Amino acid sequence: MSDRPSPLPEGLELRILGPVELLRDGVPVPLAGVKPRQLLATLALRNQRTVGVEHLIEVLWPQDPPRSAVANVHTYVHALRSHLGVARLRRQPPGYRLLLGPAELDVARFDEDERATDPARLDAALALWRGDPMENLPHSALWRPEVERLVERWRRLREQRARVRIESGDPAGAVADLRALVTEDPLREEAWRLLVTALEATGRRAEALSTYSSARRFLLEELGIEPSEPLRRLHRSLLTGGAPAARAESPRLDGVAATMLRGFALLNLGPAPGWVAAALVDRDDAQAVLDNLELGRLVRRVGRDELGQPRFRLSIAASLLAPELPEPADEAMLCRVLGGYLDLAGRAARGLPAQVFGPGVSVAARWPVPAAAELTKDPVAWFTVERQALLAAVDLAARLGRSALAWEFAHAMLPWCDLGGHSVEWEQSHRTALDVCHRTGDLLGEAVSLRGLGQLHLYRDHYGAAAEAFSRARLAYARLGNTYGEAGALAGLGSVHRLRGDHDTAYDCYQQALASYLAVGDQHGQAYVQGALAQVWLARRNPAEALRALNAGLPLASELDDQHRVAHLLHRLGLVRVALGEAVAARDCFTAALDRFNALGDAHGQAYCLSDLAELEHGDAAITGLGRALEIFEQIGDRRGQEQTARRLGELHHDAGRGRLGDAYLAEARRLRSTVEDEMTRAG
Repeated sequence: MSDRPSPLPEGLELRILGPVELLRDGVPVPLAGVKPRQLLATLALRNQRTVGVEHLIEVLWPQDPPRSAVANVHTYVHALRSHLGVARLRRQPPGYRLLLGPAELDVARFDEDERATDPARLDAALALWRGDPMENLPHSALWRPEVERLVERWRRLREQRARVRIESGDPAGAVADLRALVTEDPLREEAWRLLVTALEATGRRAEALSTYSSARRFLLEELGIEPSEPLRRLHRSLLTGGAPAARAESPRLDGVAATMLRGFALLNLGPAPGWVAAALVDRDDAQAVLDNLELGRLVRRVGRDELGQPRFRLSIAASLLAPELPEPADEAMLCRVLGGYLDLAGRAARGLPAQVFGPGVSVAARWPVPAAAELTKDPVAWFTVERQALLAAVDLAARLGRSALAWEFAHAMLPWCDLGGHSVEWEQSHRTALDVCHRTGDLLGEAVSLRGLGQLHLYRDHYGAAAEAFSRARLAYARLGNTYGEAGALAGLGSVHRLRGDHDTAYDCYQQALASYLAVGDQHGQAYVQGALAQVWLARRNPAEALRALNAGLPLASELDDQHRVAHLLHRLGLVRVALGEAVAARDCFTAALDRFNALGDAHGQAYCLSDLAELEHGDAAITGLGRALEIFEQIGDRRGQEQTARRLGELHHDAGRGRLGDAYLAEARRLRSTVEDEMTRAG
C-alpha cells in the first residue's frame, strides 16, 4: 500500500473560473443540487484555508437558515467527499478545508501561472478562464470580495500579456484583447495606454488618436479627471509624430540594485517580505534600495500579509531583465535568503510544543533576520503565512544540493505540521529532504528525514513503513554516534511494537530510549518516554506501574512548562484512573488535558480526550462527543481512532433504538478494523 496521502481520484479536476464543473478524465461528474455546488465553490474560493460552518450556512441560506442547517452542511460535505476523498476535504474546526493542488483546481493553477513572465505561461493562465467565476450558480454576497479580487487579477494579467507582446514585437497580437478589456472596464487607464501604444506600433496612428479621445471622454465623464501624464505624454508623441519606444529602455542600476533584482528573479518564492531584499544584498537595512526599485516600477508592492509585512514582487519588465544582469555570487545570495527563512522557522518552531525526535544539533548557516522575534511571535500564524514559501525553500535548497538546509527546513516545520495535522506539507518537505540527503550522502539528514517520515507513517497506521523508517534512522544515528537522535528512533520503534501488540519489545525499546535521554540530560525526552511506558503498563493491565511512570514524567513536563507534554500525560493519567475505577478523577484528568489541547490547537489530542470522555457519558452527550472525535480522526487519517469511535457510536445508537444508523456505524467500524489488521499483517 502506498504511504503517500490519498490523492484526488485519478483524473479529477475542479473548475470554478467559469461554470462550476467537476471533471473526471475530461468528462463532467454530476453534482446533484445547487447547494452542494455552492458549498464546494465556497471552499474552492478559499482553497487551503479553513471555512467556518457558520460562513457556509450564510452562503447557502442568506436569510432564515433551517434548524437543520448544520446537519445539512455535514450531509453535503459527506456527499462531496464521495467524489473528492476525505484527504482533500477535511474537517478543520470550526469548519472545513479544501486541499487541492494546481493540477486539481483551475484557480490554484492560475495562482501558479500568474507569476510567470514568459508568453506561453501567461497564455496558459488566461486560457483557464471560461467565463465569469461560478457563473452557473446563484452568487452569495460573501463571495463578492474573493470574486472581485480574482477578476481584477485576471484583468491585470491580460494587461501584462499585452505588455509582453508589445515589448516582444507583436503589438498586433495585443490589440483585440485590449479592446475587450477597455470595453469591460472603461476606467482602466493602463489598458487604454497599452491599446494606444499597440495601435501606434502597428502603424494605425489615426486609430490610436481616436482611441485616446475615447479614453479621455470616459475619464472626464465618469471621474471628472484628465488622463494621467503617461497617457497624455503618449498622446503628445502621436501628435508630433514621434514614435514611442516599443521596449522601455533598461534602467540604470547600481550593483546593489542589480543584485537585488536578479535575486528576486532567481528565488521564485512568490511575493516576498521586505527582509528578503536585505538578505539578497547582505545588509541589515536595504529599504532605500527597495524603495528606489519600487519608484522605478521594477518592484511592485502587492499589499500586506496577515503578519502585517509588506510583500514585494518583480514587475513584468524587471522579471525579463533581471536574469540577464551580471552577478557572480548567485548561490551565496540565495543561501542567505534560505538561511533567513530557516532562522525564522527555527524561532517559530521553538514557540510551539517541543519535538523530542530531532538530532540535537544544527548544521546549516542562518542569516539573522531583522525583527525576527516580532515576526514570529505568533508561530502558527507565521507558519501559515509562509507555508508556500517554506515548501519552495525546501525545493530550492534541494536543487542547489544544500542538503543541510533542506532537512533543517523539514525538521523545523514538523511542530507546526504535527500540531495542525498538515500531513501534505509534512510528507512533501521530508521526502524532498530525504531525496537530496541521499543524493549528496548526508547521513545525518537522512536520519532526521526518515525519523520524521516514520512518525507520519505511524499516525496513518502504516506500521510496516513506520518500522522501516525508524529502523533505518536508528542505524544512521548509531553510525554517527548521535545518542540523542538514536533515542528518538528507538522511541518510534517502541510505538510501532506497542501498537502491534508486542508489548515486551516495545518496553525494551522505550527503556533503551530512556537510558539514552538520561545520558544526554534531555528532560523533554524523558517525560515523553515515561508517558509511553505508562501506555505499555496499561496494555499489560498493570495500572499501578503505569501510575508510577506518569508520576515520574508529569513533574518533568511541568518543570519544563511543556504544556503539550503535560496534556498528553494527563490524558494517560485519566486512562489509569479509569482502570482503577476512579471515574470522577478520570473525568477531571481528561477535561484538564482537553483544555490544554484546545488552547494549543492540537486537534488529534482533542479527539482522543473527547473519545475517552464519552466513555464516561451516556446517551446523546456521549454521541455528541464521539461525533466530534470521529470528524477529527477522519481529517487526520487515524484509522484506529476512527474504528474505535465508529464502533462505540454504533453501540450507542443501537441502545437508543436507532438500529439502522447503529448498523451503519458498526459496518464502517468493521471495515476500518479490517484495513488496520491488513496493515498490521503486512507489517509483520
